[in-house]
Amino acid sequence: MSTPVPRQGIGSPGQATVAWLPWGKEAFARAQAEDKPVLLSIGAVWCHWCHYMDQNSYTDPKLADFINRNFIAIRVDTEHQPHINVRYNVGGWPTTAFLTAHGGLIGGATYLPADQLLAMLMDARRAYGEHKASLYDQALQSQRQRQERADRVSGDAELSAGLVDRIARRVAGTYDVRHGGFGEEPKFPAAAVLRLLLHLFRTTGEEFYRVMLAKTLDQMARSPLWDSLEGGFFRYSSSPDWSSPQYEKLLEDNLALLRVYADAALLLHQEEYRRIASRIVDFLLERLLDSRLPGFRGSQGAHSAYFGLPPAARRELPAPPVDQFSYTHWNTLAVSVLLEASWKLNRPELSTLALQVLHGLDAAVYRGRLRHVLPAEGSAVQDTELLADRAGLLNACMDANWHTGDEQYLQSARDSAEKLLDRFFDQSKGGFFDIESDADPLGLLKIREKPLPENMAAVQGLMKLHYATQDEGYRQAAQRTLSAFAEANRDYGEFAASYALALDMCLNKPLEVVVEGSWPKSDTAAMLRAAAQLKSAHLVLKLSRSQEATSPARAHVCLDAACLPPVTDPSRLAALVEEMAVPHNASPFANIMDRFPGL
Repeated sequence: MSTPVPRQGIGSPGQATVAWLPWGKEAFARAQAEDKPVLLSIGAVWCHWCHYMDQNSYTDPKLADFINRNFIAIRVDTEHQPHINVRYNVGGWPTTAFLTAHGGLIGGATYLPADQLLAMLMDARRAYGEHKASLYDQALQSQRQRQERADRVSGDAELSAGLVDRIARRVAGTYDVRHGGFGEEPKFPAAAVLRLLLHLFRTTGEEFYRVMLAKTLDQMARSPLWDSLEGGFFRYSSSPDWSSPQYEKLLEDNLALLRVYADAALLLHQEEYRRIASRIVDFLLERLLDSRLPGFRGSQGAHSAYFGLPPAARRELPAPPVDQFSYTHWNTLAVSVLLEASWKLNRPELSTLALQVLHGLDAAVYRGRLRHVLPAEGSAVQDTELLADRAGLLNACMDANWHTGDEQYLQSARDSAEKLLDRFFDQSKGGFFDIESDADPLGLLKIREKPLPENMAAVQGLMKLHYATQDEGYRQAAQRTLSAFAEANRDYGEFAASYALALDMCLNKPLEVVVEGSWPKSDTAAMLRAAAQLKSAHLVLKLSRSQEATSPARAHVCLDAACLPPVTDPSRLAALVEEMAVPHNASPFANIMDRFPGL
C-alpha cells in the first residue's frame, strides 16, 4: 500500500500535531490493541477545503491532542488510493469518517471547523466507549448492504439496442434546457454523457442530440468554468449556470473534455471547438507535463486568490502548484487521447509525445504489478494495481497499435488483457472487480466492487483486441460484462452513458477503415478526419503509414467480408460507405410473402 503524502499546512514548530498513520495493517492493529476507534481523513492535493481544514482545524492544539489520545488517525489521499476512497467517502472531500478498530464504517461528515470537529470527535469517542457492540453491529449491517449492492452486478441478461435507447432517454430527462449540461447543482461537465451524445448524433443524425451537445459545449466554453487565460476547464460549478467554478483542474477531466471538443469540432464543423481543444492541450503541456517521466501530473490545485483575479493581474503572480505525482490510469488515458488529437487537431507532435508517455509507463511495473502511482522522487514504493490502470493500459496499447501498426503494441495489449482477466474478472458472475483478491483484506476492502466506468473501459479494450486477433475469449468476456450490468446500470442514471456507448459498439458489426498515407501529411490527416465522421456505431479506424511521400492518402474500407476499392477523395468517403451498407440484392418484392401470406 502507498504511504499517503501529508497535505501541507498541518501544525507548526512547537504546536501539537495529529499523528497521522498510513492506511495499513499496522494502524488497525494499534486500534485493536489500544481499543480505540479510527479517525479516517480522506482528501486530495487539489482540494481547497482539505487544505483549509488542515490549516484551521487540525492545527488546533487541543483538538490534535484529543485525537492523539483517543483515536488512531489515518490519512488517505484519494488519488493515491481511490479504492479506499470509494468505500469510505461520506459525501465529498475532505471526508472525516469514523471507523471501528476493524475498519467498519460508523459514520462521518465532510469539512468541519475546529469547534464542530471537536464536538463530533467527543461524541464519537463517547459512543464508542459506551455502545461499542451496537456500533459494530451497525457497521456490519452496512457492510452486508454494500456487499448486496455489489452482488447485483451479475447475470447473463440478453443484450439489445433498447438498453441504449433507455439510457439516451435518461440523459434527455436530466438535460438543463436553460443552461446546458445535466442535472442542477453542483454542475459537472459530464464528459461521458457528452461522448454518448456525440456518438448518437454521429450514428443517427438526430437534431435533438446535436442541440443538447452544442448548447452544453457553448455554455461551458463561455462561462467562468473555462480558463480563458491559461486554458483548461475547472472541475465543476456550484451553480447551475456554470458561473461559480471550483478552481481545481484535474488531468482526467481535461483529457476527457479535450476528446469531446475535438470530436465535436469535426462532427459539428465548429472551428471554435477545435480552438478550445487545442488550448486544453496547451494547458496540459505547460502546466501538467513532467518531461522527466515523461508523463502528466494529476492536477493543478484550487486557488481562488489566483484564478479569481482578472487576467492582467494573474500574469504578475506565480501559478498555483501542481500535484507532484502522476497516476497510471490517467496517463494511459493521455496516450489514447493525444494519439487521436494529433490528427484531429493537426498537431502531429502529440503522437510522438503520446508514445513517449506510453513507453514511460514501463516505470509503473514493479514486481509484476502495474503501480497505480508512478514513482516520484522520495516516494515510497508500492505495488497496488487497480482495474483502472490495467484496463487503461490495454486501451492505450491497442490505440498505439492502430496508430502505428507496430506489432509490439499488440503483444503488449495481449499481455495486459491476460492479466486483466486473470486478476480482476469475475468468472462466476461476469464483470471486473476494481481490486485484486487479497487473502487478508482490511475493512470494506473485503468487498470487491465492480465500478461501471472502469468495467466499460475494459469492455472497449477487449473488443478492440478481439477485432485485431479474432480471439473469441476476449469478446465473450466483454459481452458477459455488459450482461452483468444490464440491470445494475440503472443505479448510475445518466452516468450510465459509458455503458450505452460500449454496448452499441458490441451490438454492431465493425466498419474497418484503414487510412494509408504518409504521416503527418495533411491529406492523411484529412482522410482520418473524414473517416471519424462515418455513421458506424462500431468504427475501427487505423493508420497504415506509407513510405511514399508523394502518393495520395487512401482509405481501405471493409464491412464484414465486403470491401470497397481504395478511396482517395475524403469528401466521397461517407457517401460510398452509406451505399456499401445497403444490401445490393435488395428487391422491392423481397417482402411479398409477408404482405400476401396466402400466395
